[in-house]
Amino acid sequence: MTPDAPSFFTLDRGTVSTAATLIAPVEGRYRMLAASAAPAAIDPEAMLEDLAWRVARTDATVAGSMEGWREWSRLEVRSIRPPRACLVAASAETGSLLERVFVGAGWHVAGRFFGPEPDLIALGGACLESSLDAVVMAGRDDADQEERDRARLLWPRLGSLARLRDDLAVIACGPFIERPEGIPDDRLFSLPAPDPAATGPSSPLFQAAAQVGAHLVSDGDPLALDSRSALRRSVSSLAVLLGKRVDGIEVGAAAASRTLANADGELRHAVLASAGLLPHEILDDVEAAEAVLRWSAVAGDPATRLDRVRELVLHPWSAIDGDGLHLRLAMLRTALERLQLGWDSLATESRPDDAAADVLVLAGGGFALLPAAAVALAVADGVRRPGAFTILHDHAAVLAPLGALPVEGDRRRLLADLMDDCLLPVGSVVLTGAPGETGKDRGRVTISTPLFEDELPLEPGLRLVDLPPGIVARLEIDPGQGSLLGVSGQRFGLEVSGGLGGLLLDMRPIPLDLPSGAEQRRALLEAWEEPAWVGSDR
Repeated sequence: MTPDAPSFFTLDRGTVSTAATLIAPVEGRYRMLAASAAPAAIDPEAMLEDLAWRVARTDATVAGSMEGWREWSRLEVRSIRPPRACLVAASAETGSLLERVFVGAGWHVAGRFFGPEPDLIALGGACLESSLDAVVMAGRDDADQEERDRARLLWPRLGSLARLRDDLAVIACGPFIERPEGIPDDRLFSLPAPDPAATGPSSPLFQAAAQVGAHLVSDGDPLALDSRSALRRSVSSLAVLLGKRVDGIEVGAAAASRTLANADGELRHAVLASAGLLPHEILDDVEAAEAVLRWSAVAGDPATRLDRVRELVLHPWSAIDGDGLHLRLAMLRTALERLQLGWDSLATESRPDDAAADVLVLAGGGFALLPAAAVALAVADGVRRPGAFTILHDHAAVLAPLGALPVEGDRRRLLADLMDDCLLPVGSVVLTGAPGETGKDRGRVTISTPLFEDELPLEPGLRLVDLPPGIVARLEIDPGQGSLLGVSGQRFGLEVSGGLGGLLLDMRPIPLDLPSGAEQRRALLEAWEEPAWVGSDR
């Protein structure tokens, strides 16, 4: 792809909304000329026509004639819903390995039946649930003889239960030779066995589980490229371009994904169905709904607040101002908290990932509508890793479609051209954890910019500094008698970039310790949020 190629569209079709952009060559480089988002039910053709004629009415010379817009190329991806499965294993150890892989590969685990004598009546009931896509059983050659014997007995029973539904897939992970009777070829899948030494994205079982899951929920559309797989590629390409450690965090309505990469390529990747912004479990599970309200500063009686959370799950495009925005912030915090917990649980000893990345790139509808400072606060609340990092937002959902390009060189060239257009500077976060004990010299931070200089004491809590986009600040940190960011007894310096949300100095404990009392907790959250809403129509 070269700068003299024609204009083209990108489409990112999510489960709740569709994002579209018009990109065209302007003076030797590609630029994003227009972008829009609409509910998923809206016809994408109408969105693309609107983009083309919006540009035409402004200045058609930058994109050529609009008459032929229907023939322009399109980079299109779509979000697939997380597949749902019940997992079966003859031991808790094998079941734990199986769950680790399937959770990381983006599956929603609807039930766990682990042990030598699982509850087959409950498993049969779970198989009858229309929302279940597959039942998965694991066996291992390296297990003891008792577990292997028990697995051989469970396998035909599992096949009998799976025949209760004509559309339920059966997945065998491991050495199962006997074919269950009555299961058609298109519903039976054979995958590698769980391996204690390989549970990450590079393991054969992980890759096979992701492929089978995508096949089961893609509605038979072989051309539908999964947006999360495409975004994964773009994050790695972006890390190479920037020469920095990049943490790509995507929060969608139904699931979330995370990709960690550096200049050498991808380090880690996971898709977590449990970390979606609008999990449907909230509709039936009071604990799931209350987990959201734990992060909410919205006042009112508990029953009304629960109803409002469930209303947002049912109607995601409703309540886009006032308390609705506050509830969206609470949902985002909850999703990020679940994402961090899942990410930590999938970490291995060889890749602990304790430090923050240099750059966080945010994607997905979970970050839409909220002010930049509120987004930065949500990230600081949910992803609590000490360090200093810059936050960028893929506000027009361009990164995933660019990941659909099969040639890495083309993708990097487009990313280099479009970086300033598609990556909105949210701001920077310096997350230190709480400073030293009361009565000791906790130190201070000196902020130097071309616009101002300031010196602040290192005190527990939050401090939002107005640091506009394009401005770089030099921080000189004196930790006093304590230790910050792994440094004690000596000054050290950091450079951070400004953004629409400014600079957030976070000196709260790691992890956060929210009060147990509802009103105390709500008052604390309200105090933390207050600076983030300044200037917004909340």
